[in-house]
Amino acid sequence: MHNFLIPRIAPRLLRAPVLALAFAIGACSSDEAVAPENHTPASAKLFVNDVDMTSDLVLPAGAVTTVEVRFYAADGDEITGISDTHYAGLAFTPAALATGVGQVDAHFFIDVTAQGSAGTGTVSVGYGHDAAADELTFGPFPVTVP
Repeated sequence: MHNFLIPRIAPRLLRAPVLALAFAIGACSSDEAVAPENHTPASAKLFVNDVDMTSDLVLPAGAVTTVEVRFYAADGDEITGISDTHYAGLAFTPAALATGVGQVDAHFFIDVTAQGSAGTGTVSVGYGHDAAADELTFGPFPVTVP
């Protein structure tokens, strides 16, 4: 009778550890698993004080302006919930037009210092999984330093 119970009890005893293991494997994740299902952007926009400045980013001469980069999916929806694991960067042309330094605790906010004199140029937006933000590029977008 003892041998008769083993086939019936063993699967029940193993069920809990197997479920726990499956849950642990499913729960363990890289930062990517926490991100929204589709977090690869199709476009980017530039904002200053919550105002869309993508069509003409204006940077006062000699001043520091905080520029926020927002990324959008192909359907036009803003991609949110990825700023802890992804980075944005700005590259200006000509390079002397302005320089940008990403904020340490807010990867999509960049403090931009414009040149001291008036000028025009462009800016390209970089996107990536590290501070180099060099996996995707958007733009160029027009920049004016009045």
